[in-house]
Amino acid sequence: MFGIERRSKIMSILYEKKSILVSEAALSFYVTEETIRRDLKELEKKGLLTRTHGGAVLVDADDKRLEPPLEIREGINIKGKNSIGKYAADMVNDGDTLFLDASTSSLYVAKHLKNKKNLTIITNAERVIIELASCKDMTLISTGGIFRSSSLSYVGRAAENTISNYYANKLFLSCKGFSPKSELTDSNEQESEIRKTMIRCSSEVIFLCDHTKFDKVGYVNTARLTDINTIITDKPFPDSWTEYLNEAPVRIELAK
Repeated sequence: MFGIERRSKIMSILYEKKSILVSEAALSFYVTEETIRRDLKELEKKGLLTRTHGGAVLVDADDKRLEPPLEIREGINIKGKNSIGKYAADMVNDGDTLFLDASTSSLYVAKHLKNKKNLTIITNAERVIIELASCKDMTLISTGGIFRSSSLSYVGRAAENTISNYYANKLFLSCKGFSPKSELTDSNEQESEIRKTMIRCSSEVIFLCDHTKFDKVGYVNTARLTDINTIITDKPFPDSWTEYLNEAPVRIELAK
């Protein structure tokens, strides 16, 4: 296992359990405790965790400005995101025009689109372009714009203008967090503006919301529940959200 993959899995464990022990991680990944300590040190430098005696704890997951690097986000809840991605791809018809944002959830949608015919994909995500580059029966349109190395995405006015020139049958998007009080929020204003523009230019908006986003809040408001047509999730929402979710005509699909 490469170091990047191992560190990604460490962060996935931390998002689920909030803490990790060096000894347990070493046994799980079949490496030495010293290797795990180096991994934790590197992750701490990125501001993603705090090392403790014998392990580490997740930094405040409610920090509204915290945006883990792409390689870390890709390893969080892989099973859930993959299930959501497959379910979402099944909603796509041959000949559709799609917007895919730069979320890792949309990347999992892209992974399951390769057998579709005559699709047009418009995206600001470099990883989506690379994932689908070998598909012959597919038109890929990159927004261009200002490149964000932390997310391998394009943002800014140029990217927004490109998006505004198109109209999509479906938009697949995600965000930092979702809650009844704050609704869909992000931790980066530029990514939020891209998503807002995509929403305005789409017939159907599909929100990819795995359970790690429940009750997480970013500092930028990206969308309201009334902007969304369908939510695909990997686990049921809390019972306390029922009244809120019933206030808007949004369809909720559970991917298994």
